[in-house]
Amino acid sequence: MRRIIKETYTIVVMCGAISLIAGVVLNLQIEKIIMVPTILLMIPPINDIGGNIGCIIGARLASALHMGTVEPKLKKQRVLRMNVNATMLMSLLMFLITSAALFSGLSVFNIGPSPLRLTLSFMLAGIFLTPIVVLCSVGLAFISFIKGWDPDNVVSPLITSIADVLGVICLLIAIKIIGV
Repeated sequence: MRRIIKETYTIVVMCGAISLIAGVVLNLQIEKIIMVPTILLMIPPINDIGGNIGCIIGARLASALHMGTVEPKLKKQRVLRMNVNATMLMSLLMFLITSAALFSGLSVFNIGPSPLRLTLSFMLAGIFLTPIVVLCSVGLAFISFIKGWDPDNVVSPLITSIADVLGVICLLIAIKIIGV
């Protein structure tokens, strides 16, 4: 119990600091958000999907590291490659399904300046976000395992906060690229 408290206390404090960054990034883009408030509809799902994807692969890798089926290295590991590939595919499917729901909702209720552009922005943001979150999860799992910390105590809380920040950043970049 002491080990869990010791490991998670530091992580939870770090998560609070990281999560503040997402708010700062949003605040820096407040003019754009005021012009297109529909952007706010897309923030919870992109952060949720990004965090969930990161937590899933992080938990799978933590188990694999504990069982010895994965070593904390990137090269020549079939189990690691299969987990990363499955996560990338699952994420793509989740972003496609969520994009379809977003487009339907925006179109039916006539919300926002351009449902298609907003939906494309959301999908593009998901495409940007997924590999970054996967890489961060793998890195956090490996680093925590090497340092003797339980990856289950480290990866999920940290990747959730990191995905919040990255989700907002990826969404804002995608909106700028698509031209919403």
